[in-house]
Amino acid sequence: QAHWSAAPAAPLAAPHGTGVEWVVAGSACALRGVWRFALMCAIQLLVAGETVRTWNDDLWRRLRARDDVPDDFLADPDHIGPFKAGGGKGGDLMAFTKDGHFIVKELNRGDHESLLKVTASYVDRVLHRETLLCTLYLHYTELRTGRTYMVMKNLLLHKGPYIGLYDLKGCADDKTLEREGRKVKPVHKRIWRIHMWCGECTWSPDRVVYYQGKVAARRLAIRVTDAQRASILENLRLDTEWLAQNDLMDYSLLVGMRRISRQELEDDVVANWARRAPPGELRQPLLHQGATADDISLVYIGIIDFLQSWTLGKKVAMLLKAMERDKATIPPKPYADRFFEHFARNIQGGEEPVESPADNSNDPFAHFHSAYLTRCTSDAITYYSCRSYDEVEALLNGLDTPKLDGDLHSEVSGKTLLGRASTLRLSCFSGLCRSPTNR
Repeated sequence: QAHWSAAPAAPLAAPHGTGVEWVVAGSACALRGVWRFALMCAIQLLVAGETVRTWNDDLWRRLRARDDVPDDFLADPDHIGPFKAGGGKGGDLMAFTKDGHFIVKELNRGDHESLLKVTASYVDRVLHRETLLCTLYLHYTELRTGRTYMVMKNLLLHKGPYIGLYDLKGCADDKTLEREGRKVKPVHKRIWRIHMWCGECTWSPDRVVYYQGKVAARRLAIRVTDAQRASILENLRLDTEWLAQNDLMDYSLLVGMRRISRQELEDDVVANWARRAPPGELRQPLLHQGATADDISLVYIGIIDFLQSWTLGKKVAMLLKAMERDKATIPPKPYADRFFEHFARNIQGGEEPVESPADNSNDPFAHFHSAYLTRCTSDAITYYSCRSYDEVEALLNGLDTPKLDGDLHSEVSGKTLLGRASTLRLSCFSGLCRSPTNR
């Protein structure tokens, strides 16, 4: 459903004078008329009940048509949830739709200009090639506030809790967002927080948990099947080449990990759609056999936050951070090379595939579109926290679940490792710890 509107034209006063004055006045009138016509043509859609100005919507409509997303998918004022700070350094606002299928994210001026610049190339890449780039559907500006937003598909089609949710850049900026359903509160070590530079004994429990999550995220092994790994790396290679060609950097790989039982798999619409992917097609979530015969592991992988251009500000930031090791602020080509090389190492194959149904001829999910998947639900899990970096290393190397007996502890090479409680729950960042009652 398209909505057209434009401000009524104000009456133009007849210009006085002759010669150049008439030419200038006539040119101004013509330009004003062209601007009004362009504005009228651009304002087409309702978002949250308000008419908005769209950008390059002839291109974005092609992606919406491919995924059966109607033009008025955000028209309902009650469909978009509350906006909150997205958690990034810029503090841009972000909201989820009530069904969880889409994310509406505010764009700063730099991201807005980058998106305008790459829209045609991006749509061509996503429309005609397999890619790990997250799918965007709309780019618009609110007339009332002047704020600009983009709308993307939510990569995480399953509701949490997640075993692990990570924002990875292949450098020191890697971080854990969620462990076993518990959000990890970011506590940054800023130069003006003098006490944080005086040793770990001055850190708050939340800072300790956040840092442990960064360490674990940096070393995270992403396990998939051999076929999935080959497809992921090929897409990743082409995507990073495209990003470097378009002068983009500082993007992240969003990785989500979750487990379901074999019985849950049979009733899971999302997983069954992915399970029935034809050979060579990479449908998410990626499925593989878990630690036991009854466990199925789900993995989501996608490139997000890819609108940062290599600007003068970024070049200055690189110089100011000259003493930092393994920083994110480097030129697009080195960033792309490091990004690909890091994940070529850390994405590991060898997992056992989940068998596809023997008969796919009457596939009930054949015409299923991921933007309208039914969200899954699950119960929260008990989780634990590591205290030292040795514990993180042990967990990454396959330490079994710690036992809860008075103080949290587990035996590693004859040593007792004490856990650190943080806020209301305890957390583990390895992806290997599970409560004895949930094994």
